[in-house]
Amino acid sequence: MRYRDYGFDAQRLHKRQALIDEETAPYPHRWQRPLPIERVLDYEGSEETVRVGGRIWARRRMGGVTFIDLRDHSGQVQLYLARDHIPAALWQQLSHVDQGDLLGAEGTVFRTQRGELSVRVETWTLLAKSVVPLPIGKEDETRTYYRVSDVETRYRERHLRWLVDATDRERIRQRSRIVSALRRHLEQDEFLEVDTPAISTAYGGDLAQPFSTEIRALDRQNGYLRISPELHLKRYIIAGFERVYTICANFRNEGVDQTHNPEFTMLEWYESYSDYGDQMQRFETLVADICMDVLATTTVEYQGQILDFSAPWRRLSMLDALRQYAEVDADGRTAEELRRELVERNIECSSDISWGEAVAALFDAVCQNQLIQPTIVYDHPRETSPLSKEHRSDTRLNERFEVFVCGIELGNAYSELNDPVEQLHRFVAQERDYPFDAGFVRALGCGMPPTGGVGLGIDRLVMLLTNAAAIRDVIAFPMVKPL
Repeated sequence: MRYRDYGFDAQRLHKRQALIDEETAPYPHRWQRPLPIERVLDYEGSEETVRVGGRIWARRRMGGVTFIDLRDHSGQVQLYLARDHIPAALWQQLSHVDQGDLLGAEGTVFRTQRGELSVRVETWTLLAKSVVPLPIGKEDETRTYYRVSDVETRYRERHLRWLVDATDRERIRQRSRIVSALRRHLEQDEFLEVDTPAISTAYGGDLAQPFSTEIRALDRQNGYLRISPELHLKRYIIAGFERVYTICANFRNEGVDQTHNPEFTMLEWYESYSDYGDQMQRFETLVADICMDVLATTTVEYQGQILDFSAPWRRLSMLDALRQYAEVDADGRTAEELRRELVERNIECSSDISWGEAVAALFDAVCQNQLIQPTIVYDHPRETSPLSKEHRSDTRLNERFEVFVCGIELGNAYSELNDPVEQLHRFVAQERDYPFDAGFVRALGCGMPPTGGVGLGIDRLVMLLTNAAAIRDVIAFPMVKPL
């Protein structure tokens, strides 16, 4: 077996075998739960007996004393192992211990002559022998030097990055706090968390390329990973659950870039007896509350920009955005005039582009990146929103809004279309692009009350609140190229 193909180090493997030959288990079944190191650091050298466990971050030998820096999830403490203070067999076994090994130790807390709080070890146990060298680098007061420089490796072997990068590790903790806070606030507002299928025989809820497979249990019928939970969440609304939400992974077989990953996490909620105006207020209030819960402020720095998430946020219609940022008054222009405008700006477009498609293309290419502070852009062209109600005063538009921060789309919302006949006509018109969910149309035919629906990108929200430059910095295991 070629151990080196898995990164195993020959010298470490030799030490592992030596421990086994000495009848010392390098991977014991159990060890009594230790005290978090951060609590040990509060002892102030009180000569208390403690049990600590963690990873060896550094080791130094000075004559008959070995110093080990032991680190766990909460902090780091120095272990003081004196040859005349521990059993001879354990002292000899220290030669089989390497940086990166997991170690448990028992001893008393004291301060060294230099005043450093330490644990005077009386006995220790190897908890796991590391046979793959870890990229633990040197540290000083101003910099930390790591041995992993290849970016793709740092994302492919994410456990290594979490081990050595405190900022990345904290983002994972912040992500958990953000998701918990979202759940807490929605449940306080009487929303019910529900499930939707991750794989089904029809897909919808957005215009996106799905991951497809076949379902053997259904005579190899085509199956699709979820691109959106929308059509199943609306079934809950139809059934009388008036406020529902889900936090789930969605899958789109598309590109990878700063804000996109083929697998991503969304929060979607639907509220009966509301429209997109109501959801604008709920969206901005929810995010502002999350900022206060997690960061204790609504002022956030993101990539050099100071953002203010306090409600209310700026509101801007898409047509007004074109006037302000593209200097184009699309209201009085024909589709052909807007197409020529796109061509002059070197924006790709088809020869038969519609008025609404041209408006959306101009906004995407010219306006979006200029929206830095949290901004609600509302009233989108009808062609871009097949599941949204027609605008009540302008038939060219639908009642839809998106939220943008630093040019990043954070959320998308509608006054949901609840006319089953109109929905069927729209689906049929788009059937050339993808097969629609006929079961949803039948469900909608049973009657759905006026409803506002919202999708909020969890990964992008975490990006903004943790100052992460790219979405793969906040996704635990992002898509990377294979080795």
